[in-house]
Amino acid sequence: MKRLTTLTPIVTLLSIPLLWQATATWAASDVIEEIVVTSQRRAESLQDVPAAITAVGGAALANQHLQGNADLAAHVPSLSFDVQGPGESTLAIRGLGTSYGLAPAVSYYLNETPLDIRTDGTAGAPDIDFFDVERVEVLRGPQGTLYGSSSMGGALRILTAQPDPTAFTMKVQAGASSMDGGGAGYLMKSAVNIPLAENAAIRMVAGYEHVGGYIDRAQPGDFSVERPDLPIAARRINDADVTSGRILGLWQPTDTFTVKPSLLFAQIEADGNSKYYSNLPKRTIAATYDSPSKSRLIVGNLVLEQEFDFAQLLSSTSILSRDVDNQDDYSLLSTNLAPAFGVSQSINYPTRHLLESNNDGFVQELRLTSSGEGRLRWVAGLYFSRFKQRSVELIDSAVFATEIGQPDDERIYAFEQHLVDKQSAIFADVTYQILPNLEVTAGARYYELRNSLENTQAGPLAAPNQPLVRAKASGTSPRFVLTYKPTGDVTLYGTAARGYRPGGPNVGLAEGTGCSLIDAYSPLYDPDSVWNYEVGAKTQLWQRRLTINLAAYRIDWKKVQQAVVDPGCGYLIMANVGSARSEGVEAEISFRPLDSLLFTAGGSYTRAKFESITQIYRDAAEVQAGDAMPDVPRQKWSLAGEYTHEFAAGRTGFIRADWAHLGEVPTGFTRVFTRPAYNTLGASLGMRFDRYEVSLYGRNLTNSNGILAIQDSVTDSFDDVFRTYISTPPRLVGLDLRVEF
Repeated sequence: MKRLTTLTPIVTLLSIPLLWQATATWAASDVIEEIVVTSQRRAESLQDVPAAITAVGGAALANQHLQGNADLAAHVPSLSFDVQGPGESTLAIRGLGTSYGLAPAVSYYLNETPLDIRTDGTAGAPDIDFFDVERVEVLRGPQGTLYGSSSMGGALRILTAQPDPTAFTMKVQAGASSMDGGGAGYLMKSAVNIPLAENAAIRMVAGYEHVGGYIDRAQPGDFSVERPDLPIAARRINDADVTSGRILGLWQPTDTFTVKPSLLFAQIEADGNSKYYSNLPKRTIAATYDSPSKSRLIVGNLVLEQEFDFAQLLSSTSILSRDVDNQDDYSLLSTNLAPAFGVSQSINYPTRHLLESNNDGFVQELRLTSSGEGRLRWVAGLYFSRFKQRSVELIDSAVFATEIGQPDDERIYAFEQHLVDKQSAIFADVTYQILPNLEVTAGARYYELRNSLENTQAGPLAAPNQPLVRAKASGTSPRFVLTYKPTGDVTLYGTAARGYRPGGPNVGLAEGTGCSLIDAYSPLYDPDSVWNYEVGAKTQLWQRRLTINLAAYRIDWKKVQQAVVDPGCGYLIMANVGSARSEGVEAEISFRPLDSLLFTAGGSYTRAKFESITQIYRDAAEVQAGDAMPDVPRQKWSLAGEYTHEFAAGRTGFIRADWAHLGEVPTGFTRVFTRPAYNTLGASLGMRFDRYEVSLYGRNLTNSNGILAIQDSVTDSFDDVFRTYISTPPRLVGLDLRVEF
């Protein structure tokens, strides 16, 4: 009887939706808007695609004031990020991420162009401005068949608005903001669509934004003092200027042939990074030198489309250039390595670090996609890419060089490296409708990977030069999907898919600096791969006013690639450290009870653990078999609500609030730390008129100091006195004006 009493309220609660569906009367306009995606290389309703996908349309991006990867990650289940530098991040999905020197684990697409460049110093996935973006798609789980290497965790696609020959349109956004304890920000962005003829148009987008800084720089003292009282040398040193532009063209010389050229330019110039020391007053770093950085991205793309009766042929040709130039204070490096050279740690050794990274890429894809919605649908293609990376690094310190007996040359480390990554592949994916409500999909991608590396090093901190070394690998990445649709509003699916990531050549370890992993060093590390087993359900209830999408998965990860910090000297090497397993569940819910009211919720629970650690790294790492994988949040949740009210014809007010929670995150491999859980709260309110909109908005309204990164290398920490942190920006309040013609 007691058990029955306990279950009664639960049964009653679960019965409410069924009763509501049976009795409620709804207006047709109350339905949740359908989103069409192209994640499977054809246009489909998001609810019909048998995969875990989050799609955010352009209007939602603007309403939520989402501007880049960090904003997006807070609202997408299983998507997380690590800060690399201003406007740079590395992405992870379902626990599959990357680190310094490795190829990405999440493929990052701008329209048809993959921006999958190896991380290098402060370079990672660039922040593409979401202004005038049609939608963003996040594909969770391995996408190796259709998207290739670097998509073993998933893919993030940014799909920009396209030229339209039917009408002239223009939109402008202007805004200003103020940050708690930081500087002022302001922005101006515009987009114009110009028809050139009945079959041609051009679309131009330009933007500028100044992001206020909030990090202070103190004059360094004795790093061994736990709570030093240091004079502030400069305030708000991490402000940044973001400039971007796009030109897109469209020409249809015939009814069946289309030409789409495009060119993108994006640049970020920052006066400093967002690092600070854990033992100094809030958001303060101790450094002699500033840390300016500049990154520039140029992407040119040409898409040719030919329609046939049976299929569409697409050719996408891309060239891209990515340059990163940054400077940092490395005084901690000299101080930490002083004992290895027999000199005192109590002396301040002003040390400057310069890093320049130049990346050039070429990508060609040919893809043939079947036409129509018949029982048999398919896509097949060829792919080739070539990425070249040149890295130049210099560390100089006149004081340290003199102290260790090198008075005539202040350079203590000079490095130049050339790396080439090549990939070629052939792929096919076929879906067959066995019954009206049952489909089976099978696909495979055969790939060949080739890369090469050579570097030269000089100075007392240098490792031996690495002569030209080459690596190659090949394999097949299949996927299998079974899809069942019991009704038009329910999609059930099960999938098994393989993903992969290229290996590569390694950088050496310096002798005579106390490195303990010299015997473990290998000039090459292998590709890693995953198998993903997943079931999911996509449902729409109550005449499509409620959408509930669920997924559960298990990922087996072999030959896990990891950047390993040598515990003896603090140098980094890349290695295959063992095997891992990631298991989890994801949920996304949207509910529109009224045309004027929308609620959304999302969340994920991820349990990612090492299954084994390679013997040679067991003594060097705190992480052992059974321990959590680094930088994977076990849980994250988000809630949002929006209410609109029409005061008069053409005048609509709105108010929106969104809350996000990120659970504790273990971080580190050689040494393990925990990033605490934190919450963020955002809100906006405003008025929409016929052609313009004004809104007041706030981010991180509770002024949460959420830790995004804990860095513990020889350049970021001193013994156990302090470490380097990067955290969420302080509370920001802004005012936006948008105008459309």
